Amino acid sequence: MTEENSNFEIVLPDGTVYKPQKNDRDTHDGVRGYDPDGKPKKMTFLIKNGCDRCGECCRRDTPIILKEDMELLIKGVISEKDIYTIREGEKLRSSIDGDTYYCSMEIIKIKPIFGTFTCLFYNPEEGCTIYEQRPYVCRQYECWSQNITVTGLEGKRLTREHLFGDIDFIKDTIKKHEEICSLNKFNDLIEELKKGKGENVEKIAEMILYDLSLRDWIKEKLKISDDILYLLFGRTLFELASLFGLIIEKDGENFIIKVIQEEEV
Repeated sequence: MTEENSNFEIVLPDGTVYKPQKNDRDTHDGVRGYDPDGKPKKMTFLIKNGCDRCGECCRRDTPIILKEDMELLIKGVISEKDIYTIREGEKLRSSIDGDTYYCSMEIIKIKPIFGTFTCLFYNPEEGCTIYEQRPYVCRQYECWSQNITVTGLEGKRLTREHLFGDIDFIKDTIKKHEEICSLNKFNDLIEELKKGKGENVEKIAEMILYDLSLRDWIKEKLKISDDILYLLFGRTLFELASLFGLIIEKDGENFIIKVIQEEEV
């Protein structure tokens, strides 16, 4: 299409049609606009066809760790302190639209920088600090082609069973924790509480207390840091409570539990 016979036009919000004339346009890689002072300003359109390490994906969320990433853990590129478990039934808040959703399966992810969604390995000055040995999903992610999903995640994901399945003591402790502190059970108790089943307050408090006590016990037993507890057992029920609709305050050995009142639509 040549400039002389171009039928390119823009319909503006008020319904008027803007059809650029030859002297309004520049070359094919840009169009001419105007600065606030009325001076011509060229706007160039660029095609992105590869990773330029802008860091947008690093700031949006942290990567899921897959079986292909086991070598990174063995080599120490990523340590057990850098990753944490998201359990089945965990309620998460989307970094994109702020909505919450339930995780349908157990996954292990790199931790975010505290208070953000940004990957622990992202540095504003350097970008990804492990770029040459980044996780598999980071290497497969193509923001320029909208290749943004991982297919077959259930079979590809790394789980605690892969990491600790051969260590009976840890495996059995995780299994016991899942039985008593199931997030699906936790959510059911809260939903019933919202409907007036007051006796659930005690059951919820018992779950929270067991969750915290088990962590203290295993920490002392294995002489491990708090960081590793998040890999073994995920985030505490105390931390997750607000996403499930509860406000929980600890007063000595007691818990004060309040239901968050949902706004009527």
